[in-house]
Amino acid sequence: MPYTSRQRSLGVPAPSLEVVLAMVAWTVGAAGLASGFGTVLVALGLFLTAYLWVVRRRNSAMVVVLHPERKRRMQRLVLVGVAGIVLLPSLLGLVGFGELSVAVSAALIGVLLIQASTVLEERSLVATGALVLLIAAFGAYLALSWTGQGTGSSQPVIGLGCGLVLWVAAMRRLGVLEDLSHRFNLRLPGVR
Repeated sequence: MPYTSRQRSLGVPAPSLEVVLAMVAWTVGAAGLASGFGTVLVALGLFLTAYLWVVRRRNSAMVVVLHPERKRRMQRLVLVGVAGIVLLPSLLGLVGFGELSVAVSAALIGVLLIQASTVLEERSLVATGALVLLIAAFGAYLALSWTGQGTGSSQPVIGLGCGLVLWVAAMRRLGVLEDLSHRFNLRLPGVR
């Protein structure tokens, strides 16, 4: 008996994970910019998220029904992610490394995406998680290397970079990139 099955009308569409995480990361990144430009970026992010959410709702072929054990594993991953994002910045601030809070939170998301790939049986989440980890590592380097800059120098890089990676991953899984490549006669790597 397979642990996951794709059905037309029951379950949770898997790309919603990337869409929601992308919006959160994009908002965190835009919060590190000047208020006017940051507000414009948040509005653009909300528009793209709403568009992808509508596409996700229309695409009923992406629905994944998880075996109860895998559903529990996925719920544990989500719980660890939420608890980590809430608690890690506070703990890092207590030990004097508050400038790393955004980078460590992004790294946690990257690791959890890699773990979620085994639960959802979706190999593309490994690549997405690895890219998020690379962006988090670069952001940590930025946060630690420029004295006096702190989180402000790395927050936009990490947030906007992770948001873009997650949105592209969601668009690829939803078939939006394939539609765009056919519509505009483009050859995108990894898209048929």
